[in-house]
Amino acid sequence: MTTVAPVRSAARALEAHLADPYDPALPGSFHRALAADRAAAFPADLCRTVQEWGVAELLIPAAHGGRLRGLEEAFELCRVLARRDLTAAIALGSNLLAALPVWLRGSAGQRAAVARLLRSGGYLSFALSERAHGADLVAGGTTGTRDGDTWHLEGEKYLINNTGHAGAATITARTGSGPRGLTLFLAGLPATPPGADAPGDAPADSPGGGPGWHRLPKVATHGLRGSELGGLALTGLTVHRTDAVGRVGSGLETILETFQLTRVLVAGLALGALDTCLRRTLGFARTRRLYDGPVIALEPVARRLVDAFTDLLVGETLAAGACRAAHDRPGQLPLQSLCAKYLIPHRATGAIESLGVVLGARSYLTDPQQEPVFEKMRRDCAVTGLFDGATPVVLGGLADQLAPLAEARAAGRPDTRGMTALFAPDPDGDTGTAPLDPERMALDTDEDAVAAGLDRLAAVLEGPHPPPGLTAARHAELRTLTGRLRTALAALDAQAIALAADPGQRRTGAAYDLAARYTHLHAAGACAWRWLAHREAAPADPAAGPAGTDPAAGLLADGGWLTLCLRRLAGQAGILPPAPALDGLDAAALTTLNDLYDRNLLFSVTGFPLAGRTTDGVS
Repeated sequence: MTTVAPVRSAARALEAHLADPYDPALPGSFHRALAADRAAAFPADLCRTVQEWGVAELLIPAAHGGRLRGLEEAFELCRVLARRDLTAAIALGSNLLAALPVWLRGSAGQRAAVARLLRSGGYLSFALSERAHGADLVAGGTTGTRDGDTWHLEGEKYLINNTGHAGAATITARTGSGPRGLTLFLAGLPATPPGADAPGDAPADSPGGGPGWHRLPKVATHGLRGSELGGLALTGLTVHRTDAVGRVGSGLETILETFQLTRVLVAGLALGALDTCLRRTLGFARTRRLYDGPVIALEPVARRLVDAFTDLLVGETLAAGACRAAHDRPGQLPLQSLCAKYLIPHRATGAIESLGVVLGARSYLTDPQQEPVFEKMRRDCAVTGLFDGATPVVLGGLADQLAPLAEARAAGRPDTRGMTALFAPDPDGDTGTAPLDPERMALDTDEDAVAAGLDRLAAVLEGPHPPPGLTAARHAELRTLTGRLRTALAALDAQAIALAADPGQRRTGAAYDLAARYTHLHAAGACAWRWLAHREAAPADPAAGPAGTDPAAGLLADGGWLTLCLRRLAGQAGILPPAPALDGLDAAALTTLNDLYDRNLLFSVTGFPLAGRTTDGVS
């Protein structure tokens, strides 16, 4: 069992390199991001800065000559860049999305070609969806016709990213019938530099593009206004047989493997946006006075801040476990990635809307003098739920797995060996990580070792005395919460088996509702494993924490963090009523949140330092 360590070194270096996000002179500033957004312009300066810093090497796995050691490292980079500008983060993230099929199943020549393009500052596009078929990849109308050693691609790819300046695209085409009739091809496209007049800015029937293809006009969007979202029209685009990524007919399998990885990275985008929105709202609540006191003193405001903070803590826990599973327990990834993809963008978007209530009219302001980063983040984050499978697709994939998961639990089958390593604090030394191995990946799973964390937690809590570091009251509440969550999971299992007995229920609202509720129970298991892993690694005095850790370490050590997360998840799953009045634990969480803000740390339990503030301006 291996994990990446230190997984955050590259992300910390990028954060320091981009420096103060409030300095309008810097490419990584909110001011620049907002200016590009108002003009619906691609954030070329920020992307160029990140590329010159060396991000290309972190899009290329170490096994293929780059520096990317694991999925968690890519997740942290996504979070750091997304907290400044989701448009830039998604553009560069789309490079990894389009490259992953090549890293997983491509030839040595294809890998070398993609690496050269990335190192030159180029962009890739993942050309999957189509205007008439959307996410139904099997129904896609783009065809590949073989002629000796070449294939001729015909069709249209639509609503795909980076089309305005992509130097290559990973394209799906139908080369046969049924699910085994889809093939991925890596095709080179003459690139247009980001920010230049691209063929995509011209009418669709204009000349330009290249032999066998042209770029469709950029699509105007509500969020991600500067993204190069558009399409490619293929009219006999010729590719060689060696341009097929993997076996002919294996495209759907490779895409599903790719999505297992990228769905977790999408969660990093959402968490980065939520961090910025929470930071903006907290700064306002601390300084704005109302009714003879700061707004933060109002209980409804404090509740929204604590709930958003808790959603962040749950999200990073769920995502970290999925990132590490990609290397150490890839058989669990079909489930973990779907749960992370649904729950984290969904809760982040909901939390941002809730924080908007605190800001009031300010959450809608676009006045440049007001540094309206919240308004842009709100629009941009809402789009993350659509990437790599929209909500119906993700919940449908989860619904299909619920009955087998229930049967496995009834048989006592989940294998939990080594699970604490997926959620353990980062070790001190660099132990490396197991390379991504597509041969160990699966397209579905019939057991959930993550949700089994609730059973392990219950066993720890059921002793006659509270575990070290827990007060009697905290121990009692955790026992109650764990019991109710386990009972809810058993009830959900029974419902899932009953629904599975009726094939007509497979795609009903009831099945999707069960899948959505399941993600909260799965996340509760992840939180249990994280607390158990921290407990195993804790020093002799559990309340002390290692020297120099962030303010959240104490909350994690005394069980407050776990209680907070389980309360929140139980409420969201309908197991508990809406949160009552603030209590001592909520007050402690709010103190921790303020402390992280004052010390300029990411809202996290990782002690991640943010770039120092060097300018005055709106917080």
